[in-house]
Amino acid sequence: MLLSEWQVHISGQQPLWSQVYSLLGLDESHVWDDIKRLLPPTTTDQARDTLGYAVTEMVNNAIDHSGGTIVVVVASRQGTVMTIEVADDGVGAFHRMKEVFGLPNEAAAVVEITKGKRTTSPDKHSGEGIFFTSKAMDVFELSANGYTVIFDNTVGDVALGQASVSGTRVVLKLSLTTVYDLVEVFRAYTNEDGDFDQSTPRIELVRAGREFLSRSEARRLAAGLEKFDRVVLDFTGVTMIGQGFADELFRVWHRENPSVILQLRGTNPAVDLMISRV
Repeated sequence: MLLSEWQVHISGQQPLWSQVYSLLGLDESHVWDDIKRLLPPTTTDQARDTLGYAVTEMVNNAIDHSGGTIVVVVASRQGTVMTIEVADDGVGAFHRMKEVFGLPNEAAAVVEITKGKRTTSPDKHSGEGIFFTSKAMDVFELSANGYTVIFDNTVGDVALGQASVSGTRVVLKLSLTTVYDLVEVFRAYTNEDGDFDQSTPRIELVRAGREFLSRSEARRLAAGLEKFDRVVLDFTGVTMIGQGFADELFRVWHRENPSVILQLRGTNPAVDLMISRV
């Protein structure tokens, strides 16, 4: 894909900077070295550290997971907000998750990025990069294999939609005046020993357009959650769940994993009622 085709994804105008890198032998720190030269002197230390973490993590994902040959990186700035786009020509993040985790389709892979500790390359990665990057950015967008998921942390919302992209495209947006420290992002999901012990899966992303959630969907949602001490199940946007889903997650799975503390967020009375029945 031509570089000019990627430029319109950000602002429809000439970007501040853009570069195509070969993934063969690429060091992600070199990409960040190129980008940080673009940051104005008024950039806070917190913004610099957070962007550095996010850019290197996303480029490293392209190097280790994509199976592609190039990564295109585009930078744009509007006011105090910096936008970085990282796009590779690989197989697509959701397709790779589907294959590695044995999921029925790419849609079922979308929720995996909200869990943490789910990686398609466990020998090289801990599965924390996308999870923490999605929490650290003002806006984080991941598009692949026909789907896009957007985390807007300025309003605390997650949206799932359709996207037509080749490979994987990540969009990172952050105010260069932020004073929110990256350490605080990690602290919110780690224990006193610094271990990543809390997951916050977004239930709505499992639904993929269906009104009721099934027992098999509950099993897919729960996969990998046994690695955590605390799991906050976010039901925001879910109007109803099926009896099978509730029974599988809150009785069967929890009986098998009694040490994991389950907490609820964003439930409505109908969801509460279904959960209370099990």
